[in-house]
Amino acid sequence: MAHALVEHVAVRGVAAAVPATVRSNDDIGGPAERDYVAKLSATVGVVERRVVSSEQYGSHLAVVAVRSLLDTIGWNTDSIDLLIVATQTPDRLFPGTSFVLHRQLGLRQECPVFDLNLGCSAFTHGLWSTSALLRSVGSRAVLVNVDTMSRTLGDDDYGNKVLFGDAATATALEIDANATAMHVVLTSDGKGTESVCFPNSAMSASRDHVPAFIINGPAVLGLALRSVPKVVAALLAEAGISVDDVGLFVPHQANEFILDKLADRLQIDRSRTIVTMDRFGNTSSASIPLALCAQPKQVASLNRTHSMMIGFGTGFSISGVIADLSATTFVPPVDVQ
Repeated sequence: MAHALVEHVAVRGVAAAVPATVRSNDDIGGPAERDYVAKLSATVGVVERRVVSSEQYGSHLAVVAVRSLLDTIGWNTDSIDLLIVATQTPDRLFPGTSFVLHRQLGLRQECPVFDLNLGCSAFTHGLWSTSALLRSVGSRAVLVNVDTMSRTLGDDDYGNKVLFGDAATATALEIDANATAMHVVLTSDGKGTESVCFPNSAMSASRDHVPAFIINGPAVLGLALRSVPKVVAALLAEAGISVDDVGLFVPHQANEFILDKLADRLQIDRSRTIVTMDRFGNTSSASIPLALCAQPKQVASLNRTHSMMIGFGTGFSISGVIADLSATTFVPPVDVQ
């Protein structure tokens, strides 16, 4: 495991944007699939999801999330010194979605931007990498997390259609000498490469095969129950706190069955755990920050001094962050037409 201490960086705000189109799981499949879809929906805990239209891409959601964030916290685009986009579903292979946002937002030429190819751990990895780089280029950064997983699913892939939704989030980070340090633990296991993947895509694409998203549910469950507790234990040790000190816990919104098992294994009070599976499903890289924005009353009621966020999945990649979010502004999700 890699351990990192991020000092003098504050999380100022988090905003989210979701497609205006709501898809109910009751509408998936035909009569023959109704029982299967209903049982699976109950297991994964998803009632409805937000899904992009044929003319919407990740950048359309992301630019709205960034503008919502900047308007709320009062930042001007000229004050942004770094922008990083974490996504595994870019608008196109190149240039990166970050350059699309650079153009649409009118950022300065002096503001470096680039993409990170990450999925389920993209927010926690992104907090670490963006914070680490920010100190070398300026004082303000925006981390964007966006995925449009619905675009990777086949027409008859009812199992994954039940689970995955689309969303974008934007997080503001700023250098602050008085900020409480963030504790970070990261780990990778390439043996899980084929367990969550999009084969026959990019340079490996073949005209003879249609690309289709693949996820090995039992393998991801095993990852969550076997490896995530080890990361959590290491993270708590790094921060010098116990699990009882964690006032807010936000895991990657993989599915409700996995989250229930994980909560039991970690012995974290459910009242301190943020889950938004029912309304948004699994939104990959955006799932953790979207959950924070989508549950304003619950988040506001909790002690956020020791907020723990855990991302796990694609790769296999796992990362965890303990941060002080007590002064962070969370902006409710904006619907994008």
